[in-house]
Amino acid sequence: MSFKLKIFLFILLISHFGALSVIAQEDIMPDLEDIIEEIASASDVELDYSTLFSTLEDLYNYPLDLNSATREDLDALIFLTEFQIYSIMNYRKKFGDYKTIYELQFVDGIDMQTLKWLVPFVTVNKDSGKQKTSLKNAFMYGKHDIITRYQRLLQEKAGYAIPDSVIEANPDKSRYLGSPDKIYVKYGYQYKNKLSFGVTAEKDDGEQFFRGAQKYGFDFYSAHFQINDLGVIKKIIVGDYLAQFGQGLTMWSGLTFGKTTNVANIIKKPRGVNKYTSVNESAFLRGQAMTLEFGQFSFTEFISYKGIDGSIESTNDTINGEADYITGFLESGYHRTPSEVEKRKSIKEFITGGNLTWTGSILRLGLTGLYYNYSSPFSGNDKPYTYFNFTGNSNFNIGFDYLLTIKKINFFGETSISQNLGYATVNGAVIDFVPEFKMSVLHRYYRHDYQALYAQPFSEGNRPNNESGIFVGAEIYPVKKWKIDVYIDSWKYPWLRYGVNGPSAGIEYVAQISYFTQRDLDMYARIKYETKKKNNSDVESGITPLISYATTKIRYHINYNATTNWKFKNRIEISNYSLEDNNQWGYLIYQDIQYKPHKLPLTFTVRAAVFETESYDDRIYAYEPDVLYGFSIPAYYGKGTRLVFVLKYDVFKNLDLWFRIANTYYHNQDGLGSGLDAIKGKNRTDIKLQLRFKF
Repeated sequence: MSFKLKIFLFILLISHFGALSVIAQEDIMPDLEDIIEEIASASDVELDYSTLFSTLEDLYNYPLDLNSATREDLDALIFLTEFQIYSIMNYRKKFGDYKTIYELQFVDGIDMQTLKWLVPFVTVNKDSGKQKTSLKNAFMYGKHDIITRYQRLLQEKAGYAIPDSVIEANPDKSRYLGSPDKIYVKYGYQYKNKLSFGVTAEKDDGEQFFRGAQKYGFDFYSAHFQINDLGVIKKIIVGDYLAQFGQGLTMWSGLTFGKTTNVANIIKKPRGVNKYTSVNESAFLRGQAMTLEFGQFSFTEFISYKGIDGSIESTNDTINGEADYITGFLESGYHRTPSEVEKRKSIKEFITGGNLTWTGSILRLGLTGLYYNYSSPFSGNDKPYTYFNFTGNSNFNIGFDYLLTIKKINFFGETSISQNLGYATVNGAVIDFVPEFKMSVLHRYYRHDYQALYAQPFSEGNRPNNESGIFVGAEIYPVKKWKIDVYIDSWKYPWLRYGVNGPSAGIEYVAQISYFTQRDLDMYARIKYETKKKNNSDVESGITPLISYATTKIRYHINYNATTNWKFKNRIEISNYSLEDNNQWGYLIYQDIQYKPHKLPLTFTVRAAVFETESYDDRIYAYEPDVLYGFSIPAYYGKGTRLVFVLKYDVFKNLDLWFRIANTYYHNQDGLGSGLDAIKGKNRTDIKLQLRFKF
């Protein structure tokens, strides 16, 4: 163990034991970032959480009225379980209107952690249900929000360093055509939950700006206009939007969550159609959508037409003559090189569909239909694992979903078919036996020939086909302030997959024990063990056998507030990657410190981290401090240290400034990355500067 690591561990342990002796002076409500981080902590991939953050911020600014909120309204609070939503509404039905938000502590199923998160997002209006909003007021008395962000990597990548003489000799040579600056601009207008419109624009690093392929400035533009609650019209949207129905087996665009330690949240919370404000350039629909409500029935229709990035190849055969075929999508959203620019919006996608939902007191039934058509057909290839992939120009999916609540049991599921009559089904139950113990079980069976391009159901392989499995989890409160979460997930892949030339199986075990108070301290310890199979890369010819490999991750995390203006977070995580007799180990240790002076409009956040892994296979992911709407969940691998500094300065009441700088120093490397992303030296440094104006 190096001297620097020993010093770092000593400081961390001193601060940790100091935290355990802190006596809280007052309750501290969680920040929105804390909720996002809790959700993200169970993920091993970097996802775009800006849409979720935007939803929670809207609810923070315009809290839900407990006396008029619908099930759909409460579904927007992603941390609430279906049983908790049912209990909130059933309490109102049984005892009449809420008199205060603190009645929630008497609602069945609302634990102290949920109550702590829920309070900032709800309110009680005495004249609930009597308020009416005119369109004139909606356009005059809402809130404007403008965000501009500049981002850049300080080191030069190889893609920017190609000499002009080389480019003159070969204009199509792969290189970055634009500057290394990344620019983001967002304008939004919001009036309660009635009216919303806005525009978002982004230029990625390496993309051109007001020249070349981006003559109109930014590479990506997104806009929306949404009105809610116009009589029978529940929602009407023009522009960019998301569509989410059922359990994600037929239609689900945008962000979704997989397995988490909150075992009750295996039930997806569809929001129907809703505005899109993020900058992911492929995970949305563009066109028009509307939801109508007639008593217990709601009907949603949507139409979308947009260009998407992809690879197209021309073929010439004696039967069809010359034809263009789609060989794959490009989902990165980057248009930096000549080849990436060539693939930009090369495919035209048309989507239309609808959903009919009936909602009763204990039962919700839904029927979703979806049709999509592409400007060129998808081609097949000679790879065995792609044998059942979708080919042709068009496809459709039809799915039926349900959610049934009987006392303390939630039954849920969805079954869907595709045009080729391939089918898939997912079904499960969450049981709240007593407030101190709940269980969940989920079974999925996705046939190898089920074809759905916009499906994101519960799965291990992130695809809605070629998988069957069962998930069983439990949540236990053994004593006050302690919680235990455990789950087992076992699955099989009946057909081949990329990198797996045969049927395979896997299993995952997760256990977490948490300690939390209502005030200043929470911590947890987690262990995750997972086994899978892949091709044996040592066999160069003949039939490739499969070999098993396992990953183990052990984490200890603690959050604590020493005073009202000092907050600390510590994490120690160990990873192991085991392949036959080869064991690779890694670790990550970090310390976060946040300081907010009482008399100054400043917030300082610092992270110091040390990490070491033997390869990318035993990498470790961790959510990082960032500017508002900027989310970073990088993979730590190699050997190095990382420092992150974030400053927020409230210039005026309605104007705030954010600055972030993050540096990673790799001890055992003299060059980072490869190809056009290659960087000379041991350092990688990113900066962000953001300005937000609200009025």
